Amino acid sequence: MKPWEDIADVLSTEIKRELAEAYFSEKLALEESWEEYKRELKSLDKLEEALILNACRLMLMLGDEELWDEFEAITNFSLKKCYHPQIIASSYIKKTLFEKLGKKPFAFTSKNRFVKLFLNIYEDLIKAYQAYEKKKDDLENLYEELKKETESFYRRYDLSQILGFFSRLEGASLELGPIEKKEKVYEEISSTLKISLPESPAEKTEAYNEPKSLNQISNDLRKLAKSAFEHHQEYAKELLSLAAKKG
Repeated sequence: MKPWEDIADVLSTEIKRELAEAYFSEKLALEESWEEYKRELKSLDKLEEALILNACRLMLMLGDEELWDEFEAITNFSLKKCYHPQIIASSYIKKTLFEKLGKKPFAFTSKNRFVKLFLNIYEDLIKAYQAYEKKKDDLENLYEELKKETESFYRRYDLSQILGFFSRLEGASLELGPIEKKEKVYEEISSTLKISLPESPAEKTEAYNEPKSLNQISNDLRKLAKSAFEHHQEYAKELLSLAAKKG
């Protein structure tokens, strides 16, 4: 072997080592970022749960499907989209949902207490929606940012091309056979090492219409709550009684 061939071998080995270190270091950092994203995406479930539970409280207070439709016409928010039969039908869950509130608003009549409670829960629904949407938007931005970083990473480290380059540099065609076979092997290696991208927030989560602010619709909501109370007075008083208990 000629001296310049020794130097070429040393350089080739050093370049491969540095490339491998850079590749796996960046890949590990990206994978950790994606794992953090997945943890944050799971936390979105809790925010959605708060939204759904407030919607279920309102559904229970309204009592029937006709009033659910009126609610949507007034607020722009569909309660039916949050409909979970096992929640609505369960006496235990109903009890838990209202006892968790821990208090009922003060008023001189049951009807007015019912209306105030309804409006309070509607405000909680708005807050839950805003928290859910903000988190979802933040995660959507994070997802797009990580996706771009990942695409940039693979543009900089095209493994099949890098492996092909070193193969040609070393003349190592005998071990893997014809060039077509080598390219297939390199593509398989590259594919195996690829980072598996999780779902985006838009793919993973439900989309809800934004409920109107209470200031815009308070009179209409008051009328709706009064109508619900008048339709189901004993049931409405039962819910008020539950809301007064400590869960």
